[in-house]
This record gives sequence, structure tokens and C-alpha cells, in this order.
Amino acid sequence: MKFMNEWWGINENISPLEIAARSAIMFVVALLLMRMAGMRPFGKGEPFDNIITFLIGGILSRGVVGATPFFSTVFSMAVIIIIHKVFAKLSIYSKWFGAKVKGEKILLFRDGVFERKNMNRVNITEHDILEDLRLNLQSNSLNAIKEVHMERSGQISFVKKDA
Repeated sequence: MKFMNEWWGINENISPLEIAARSAIMFVVALLLMRMAGMRPFGKGEPFDNIITFLIGGILSRGVVGATPFFSTVFSMAVIIIIHKVFAKLSIYSKWFGAKVKGEKILLFRDGVFERKNMNRVNITEHDILEDLRLNLQSNSLNAIKEVHMERSGQISFVKKDA
């Protein structure tokens, strides 16, 4: 057990060989845990999903450099992934919970009128909306747009008027 604590516990004088070994093993452990989490947290770009990325990155680094015992790091990563999965499942069954955890889309523009209160709430300007309009629809005019929303991911979406 002393060997495990020396190699895999907190260590101020960590050798290059130990960092390499920790990195290799942590890569495999992280890959297994990521497969357990599924692809959603790493593809959606929503704040709910980004949290897991930030936390796991921080936790992984502590385990690799010996700032935290290795097995505590692995356990911590597993707990974060389990909490994420539980919250994701709860949001499927409860629209209210999903809105609180993942957020909701916010109306920014409808039928030629900017929703100033909502724009202020999400710190977005007309210029920001027009920039996204140019980038996404290659247009400079909102004349053909019925609604503009800020999605839960923070991206701006446009709903065109019916032809």
C-alpha cells in the first residue's frame, strides 16, 4: 500500500516517468468515463454540458501532476459524470427541471419588433443580432425574419416568415 501512496498519492517531487505513467493511465480512465457519459456533453455546447468539460479538465490535471491522489481524482470524475447523467435524465421527465438546469430559448425579435427587455436580460444588441443574420443567412435585413431567439446554447436562431 505504501507503493500506491508514493506513486499515486500527492507528491511534490513528481518524476517525469510518474507524470508519463499518470498521463497514460488517466487518458485511458478518462476515455472510459467519457464513453460512460456519452457524446452529449462534448457536442452540444450548452452551459449545462460545458460544465462537465471544465470540471473534468481541472480534475484530470490535478491527478496527472500529483496535486490530488490519483484514485480520488478518478472517483471525482465519475461522480461528476453521474451527476450530469442524472440531471440530464431528470430534465427529460420534468420540463420545469430541464428549464432550470439547461435554460430556455429567449425571444429577441418578433414580427418587426425587437424585444428590448429580453435583449437586455441576455446582454445582446441589435448589432449582435444583425451580425449573426449576416453570418448565418447572408442577409442584412430582418424583413424576411418572423422571429429571432437566443437558444439555450447561447447561439442566435432565426425563423423565416412563411412564403
